[in-house]
Amino acid sequence: MKPAAWFDLSIRHKAWRPRPMRWVMQDLAGVARQPEQAHRTHLRATLEWLCRAQDACRAAPGSVAGGWAFESGWQPASAEATGALIETCLPAADYLAWPELGNRARAMLDALLAQPDTASAGRIHGLLAGHVQLGDAGSLVRAAKSGQGLCGATLPSATQHAQAAHALARLGELTQDPAWLDAARRHLDAVLVQQTPCGWFPDPAVPSPTFALAGVIRGLLESAVLLDETRALRAARRAAQALFDHLHGDGWLAGAFDDGWMPAATHVSVPGVANMATCWLRLAQLEQGAHWRDAAWRALAWIKRNQRTEGDDLALRDALPSTAPIWGGAAAFSFDALGAKYFADALMMDMVGIAIPPVAQKVESA
Repeated sequence: MKPAAWFDLSIRHKAWRPRPMRWVMQDLAGVARQPEQAHRTHLRATLEWLCRAQDACRAAPGSVAGGWAFESGWQPASAEATGALIETCLPAADYLAWPELGNRARAMLDALLAQPDTASAGRIHGLLAGHVQLGDAGSLVRAAKSGQGLCGATLPSATQHAQAAHALARLGELTQDPAWLDAARRHLDAVLVQQTPCGWFPDPAVPSPTFALAGVIRGLLESAVLLDETRALRAARRAAQALFDHLHGDGWLAGAFDDGWMPAATHVSVPGVANMATCWLRLAQLEQGAHWRDAAWRALAWIKRNQRTEGDDLALRDALPSTAPIWGGAAAFSFDALGAKYFADALMMDMVGIAIPPVAQKVESA
């Protein structure tokens, strides 16, 4: 990073203050240096931080903050994060014997039901979790209302099309309404037509952030399962393999890539690595590929070594930085709730072999 850009970033995020400065000084000495502990320990720590993110939303009870930033503290409530975390908290309540997480998931669902219906994939997944896992009769109807806004939408990125395809395919699976499945396939086609000959996907943020690429891959994988679409599985596998090829032995992965899979960042997107871990684990579940699981293990180990589980600062203890080092990329000096969700999902997927969200069928390897 050029000195002028670093100066501007430091001013914006108040990097001279004690809290960010301590993190900066530690990252200057090297990232990924924290003690690596058992999956269960990191899972518990991550969910404790997410509970604090929920408690911070006093103006929107039950909702979850989008994250925390050195510049502004706890961020506003996020419908995307709130919905997505319902499907995380419910299995974690069982595996950690922590009933409070079930109550928190119910509060998240109530928060979604109290809000207007918006075209958000995360909101739809949360409402579907409320229907399937909490038995809430009205959640499916509200999910359908949110889904209507996604059906014919022209979205700005391959990631959003892939996420819309997944959400609408789940609606179609649960309702057995072919209109949802047709809409999901239209979004899937909008993704596949954007894949370049090498398997890369473009993004409005040039070069494509790893976080966005992971979102495309995960949406393609789950859509492949739900729609029995081998094209989507092949496209997802090709991109996942390219990122596997760039994964370092210690789990480091560049935070962005250009067409041709040229690494285009010196920082790591921690949420991107976490979501790629879920992608590799899903591929391992679908195809029984040992190398996919090896990639996920390396990624998870690297993330663990970036989670600081000690200290009295409750906003920072157990949080996952959005970037490593902390000053890298567009999400510098922040901590993302969705990144924590993906890390928690990957830990549980590896611990007990589940899929999050749960699925009812598999697609054969193409």
